[in-house]
Amino acid sequence: MHILFILKDFKSGGGVERVQQRLSEQFLKDGQRVSFFVMNGETPDTEGDQGHHDGGGSGIAGLLRSIVLLRRLIRREQVTHLISAKEQANVCTWFATLGSACKVIYSRHLTLDCTEQKTGPSSLRLLYALYLCGSGKVVTVSTALRQSLVDLLPWGRQRVRYCPNAVITEQLLQASQAALPLGLPGDYWLGLGRLAPQKGFDLLLDAYAMALQRQALPDLVIAGDGPLREALTAQAQRLGIAHRVHLTGFLSNPYPLLRHARLFILSSLHEGMPTVLIEALALGTPVLACDCETGPRELLDNGRLGLLVKANDIPALANGMLQSLAPRDHLAPSEKTVTDAIRPYTSQHAAQAYYQVWNQ
Repeated sequence: MHILFILKDFKSGGGVERVQQRLSEQFLKDGQRVSFFVMNGETPDTEGDQGHHDGGGSGIAGLLRSIVLLRRLIRREQVTHLISAKEQANVCTWFATLGSACKVIYSRHLTLDCTEQKTGPSSLRLLYALYLCGSGKVVTVSTALRQSLVDLLPWGRQRVRYCPNAVITEQLLQASQAALPLGLPGDYWLGLGRLAPQKGFDLLLDAYAMALQRQALPDLVIAGDGPLREALTAQAQRLGIAHRVHLTGFLSNPYPLLRHARLFILSSLHEGMPTVLIEALALGTPVLACDCETGPRELLDNGRLGLLVKANDIPALANGMLQSLAPRDHLAPSEKTVTDAIRPYTSQHAAQAYYQVWNQ
């Protein structure tokens, strides 16, 4: 078996990239041959013997070149199984595998109506109808997201499947044992992710400032980088909380910070299945999550494993912060309950789910 991952780009620290990387490492452990094809030529940050092949670049011309290069690569390297992620990679894969005997999985990691994507819902419906008209299958990262696609394309129900993300690995648990970054408070709440609009860090700052007016709180650490970093820094100053908010920038290993946080807060407007929320549960960190359309409610078992508050609602998030300070010993889930809930997100379990989709 030669498994090829197709991606549009490979952003260091990106959620999709991280789960694809961990899945590829598990496939290697299982004795499979694994390679990456990255359309814009970025080098995957992987551990192991995965091959790496450059695509044709960005834009329409890059897409056309990538289709040709990918088609040649499949024949030359005798690729048997493919996993593509994000729509440009899905489209590239569909054209490149026309007439091929390869077993193809097109994956969907985001809700269908997320504001950042350039492809509208009607265009997405056409694209996923196209994928399902071929010989491939579509995989979503949550059962709620699968249902959204099935509602859109009910005739394709049997070929739209759910596979959990590969999140929990021995490397993750080992990485969390490293030393904490210097210069941060000993007692803190944590927000972690790319500083982009969908992650709702502006709402997080507003809610933190609101809650801080009512009660003493731990400092707030926000780990990650992205286009909104300057705006968030200015917002903290404007709210008068800059001395309580610590923006770390990009961290190659944020897991010690996640393991030691008093509370992890997910303020996202939308998610497919938030990887970092799974990581927080795996590291034993209490969580507070905005109940966006897909992901958190499913993962947290309707709030049994962590606090859920209304998404895109600053007062609700502030109240959730204050609620997290109350003793919850009698409400806290047992270690076994959490272990059972996150077991599907181990790399071994996720790899088996993909094998089953290919073999059905």
